[in-house]
Amino acid sequence: MKSKHQEKDQRYMLLFKMDATNLFERISSRQHEYIEIFSLKRSRSVFKDIFDNRYSKASIYDLSHCPAEVLEALDQFYTKVDDLYWYLKHTQDMPNTIEDEVSRKIARLGKLYDQLALYIDAELGGMDYEQVSTDDIPSDDIHHDSFTTAGEKALEESQEEYLQPEEYPEPEEDEKDTPDFN
Repeated sequence: MKSKHQEKDQRYMLLFKMDATNLFERISSRQHEYIEIFSLKRSRSVFKDIFDNRYSKASIYDLSHCPAEVLEALDQFYTKVDDLYWYLKHTQDMPNTIEDEVSRKIARLGKLYDQLALYIDAELGGMDYEQVSTDDIPSDDIHHDSFTTAGEKALEESQEEYLQPEEYPEPEEDEKDTPDFN
């Protein structure tokens, strides 16, 4: 059975699914580590690395490649991710309470992730996946992520506009040799 979506739409949906999968795996598998870091150091900087995702950088154009049901599932999943991130960034709870609350939120997040994966898999149904040999997989020490969404590209371009090279004029020769005693 062939998918009813164009190849570009399929790629966007697959990228959003992979992003959600990676994000959910980081949140759930590293739960004890980031709670321990927060408890010991009281530093919230670790959360930025855990909760980084492409969906937050996606543009309306990127999202327009997904059907309505997938968009709703994406929104529900990433809204709960954002709720968890907000909780961790602003909580004053004790570590045991944090761990209990995070566990509850991750359980709910898992159900939303399963629903999202189900919707995307249904939309991508019938796609022929090519088997990849282990020789074709790049090593872990080289990052080969050359695909950027339109939203990520716009974000990069807007940040480049603010980065102006520093210019320091060269002092004129007369000023270098003559000390100013006034």
